Amino acid sequence: MQKINLPKIGINIYKPSTLQKTTRLINNVGCFLLQTNKGENIMFMKKMFLALIIAVMTTMATFAQSNENQTKADEASVRININNADNPTGSWMGVVTNTQGGPPPFRVLMNFTADGGFTGSGDGDNSVGSPQYGVWERVSGGRISRQQFAVTFRQLFYDANANPTGSAKIRQAVILSPSGDSWQGPFKVEIFAPDGTLVFSGGGTAAATRIQSEPLP
Repeated sequence: MQKINLPKIGINIYKPSTLQKTTRLINNVGCFLLQTNKGENIMFMKKMFLALIIAVMTTMATFAQSNENQTKADEASVRININNADNPTGSWMGVVTNTQGGPPPFRVLMNFTADGGFTGSGDGDNSVGSPQYGVWERVSGGRISRQQFAVTFRQLFYDANANPTGSAKIRQAVILSPSGDSWQGPFKVEIFAPDGTLVFSGGGTAAATRIQSEPLP
């Protein structure tokens, strides 16, 4: 058999000159892209920074407005308390103690309006009677100057079937403390039959504390 010698073909995979040219081209394109992106990035960062400043300023303005509103509310509450220090306008919680017959001590809630109106209710009222409605006024020549007031109010009574069983008239003396945050005084109560006949009279004392505003923190 005849031996055939094939020519050797040299394959040069690594060509430094071509690789260097390609690398330089890629680097040049990369630098161009980086330069282009760098300008866009700077513009984007400026916009983000401006948006951040606006957000911070808006938040600070909102916070300042909230603080200002709270301060105004606190000042208004203080003004109300100061203005009402020499009169019973406002809401109260107290205890009534009978000294001439009647039920044992019981709790009451009362509200004095600025125009001289009065409403109240006590323990057990819903089962036997209506809320209490009446009026109040300052008593001239009271034994405590400008701190004594008279309250007159009425209440209706009924049974479990809503049939009228009578009514009551209460006259209460309100003597404010120097601070205006509490009061005490004697009262007289008269109970009438449905036809208006007086069936009972008695009395006692009442004391109450002003309900203060307590805003949430």
